[in-house]
Amino acid sequence: MKKINFLILMLVGLTFFSLTSCSNDDEASDPRDQYVGTWNSVSTGSLTLFQNGQSVGTVPLNESRTVSVSKSGTSALIIDGKTYTVNGNSLSSTPTPLTETSNGVTIVATVNTSGTLGSNIINFNETITGTWNATNGASGNLSGNAVTTLTR
Repeated sequence: MKKINFLILMLVGLTFFSLTSCSNDDEASDPRDQYVGTWNSVSTGSLTLFQNGQSVGTVPLNESRTVSVSKSGTSALIIDGKTYTVNGNSLSSTPTPLTETSNGVTIVATVNTSGTLGSNIINFNETITGTWNATNGASGNLSGNAVTTLTR
């Protein structure tokens, strides 16, 4: 009789443990998952070149292309190869160096970017500051802004 009671108690105990789990199956998915994939990117803005404190020209910024978004670690997104920290619906990153040469003018600048996440949109505001020099010896400072919008 003691063996039967023991077996019944063991069966009840095993049944109880099999009905409980160690993790919650109803856990929310990672909110970054909705941003993973390919996005259409449109960037607009301008860059103004200064020499001796006077504007010597403005370069329009206008680019459309596709970019890739993936997750990194537990709180970041990699957007077009750059890592952004996600905090709620805000994006932040470390300043990015930029060096470009076009038509004999070399630009060396730093791009500071902040952004926001929406349900079907990602927006970035970029501030660009730096220097420029031309093959003819001219040089100066530059500054500008760009807005980038990613949509599906």
